[in-house]
Amino acid sequence: MKKTYVMIASCAMLLSISSIAYSAEGPYVSGNLGIAMASDSDLSEAGATGTMEFDKGFAFGVAAGYAFGSTRLEGEIAYQKNDYDKLNVPGVGSGSTDVDGDATSTAFLVNGYYDFKNNSSITPFIGAGLGFAKVDVGAISVPGFGTVTTSADDTVFAYQVGAGVGFAVNEKVSLDLKYRYFATSDPDFEGTEAEYSSHNLYAGVRVSF
Repeated sequence: MKKTYVMIASCAMLLSISSIAYSAEGPYVSGNLGIAMASDSDLSEAGATGTMEFDKGFAFGVAAGYAFGSTRLEGEIAYQKNDYDKLNVPGVGSGSTDVDGDATSTAFLVNGYYDFKNNSSITPFIGAGLGFAKVDVGAISVPGFGTVTTSADDTVFAYQVGAGVGFAVNEKVSLDLKYRYFATSDPDFEGTEAEYSSHNLYAGVRVSF
């Protein structure tokens, strides 16, 4: 019986320590690297329409924030790049043309998170962010034909929502896996209105102080 009480007391102590160890409050910094899966972009210009398809690309971001118990607030700079794949223009040739070039975005966002705290080293979370992004589109080039457009850029409203899970390595360091849907209001590239959104998967590290 005495051994049973000792085991129960030991387990309770470990749970208490775990709860404290993985609920660190205060400032933190983080970095994330991942895969960017840009959605097809509908294009419109002077009554003409088309769709740009993209290859999978990469994304990364750095952030600094503060944890208030189960909530976190941070500022983030995020970048992503996707190469063009095909341009679809109804009524022109076969309607689908392989193209070269790329689209990038640099976003500045304020993010908020809610951490579902528990007595383990694994913490699920949800989050959302608002800010703005500079979207750059490179010149479109058709293989064997040449460049058919010029590069352009626009700065627009941006937002993101997502969810993930943090794996606490110790009291100060967590490894994060997360999904984010990132989108902007429609950018205008010198008369061509487009759409810009992406489904992104990230792996990252978060260090508290």
